[in-house]
Amino acid sequence: MPKTQALRRIAIADDSPAFLAAAAGYIASLPGCTLAGTASSALDALTLVESVAPDLLLLDLGLAPIRGLEMVRRVKASPGAPAVVALALFYTEETALQAQSAGADALIGKETFVTGLGEILLRLLPARAA
Repeated sequence: MPKTQALRRIAIADDSPAFLAAAAGYIASLPGCTLAGTASSALDALTLVESVAPDLLLLDLGLAPIRGLEMVRRVKASPGAPAVVALALFYTEETALQAQSAGADALIGKETFVTGLGEILLRLLPARAA
């Protein structure tokens, strides 16, 4: 029996309804990926990670009430933690280093979300057999 490619499950946590909708639509359109769920607050994001166990979480560093790097630390400390791609309004080397030191696997600026996400997904979620 031939092996099939397992879908990469991606969750998104962002407090901007417009970005959340656009990112969710984009993720759903990517071959080999499926949208595992969305969250619009930090607490909902923690619940989402626990309940759906995504392979990757796109995490807005501006979520409330738990902000930025602390949120990355909490997600990465959870059992079976997903890869975390921190989202910032704009990519800077300083923010990337801070996100990495908190445990994020990558940082992407929202201004380059569509063009940058593909490379990050290939690096963090290589194709795998089911």
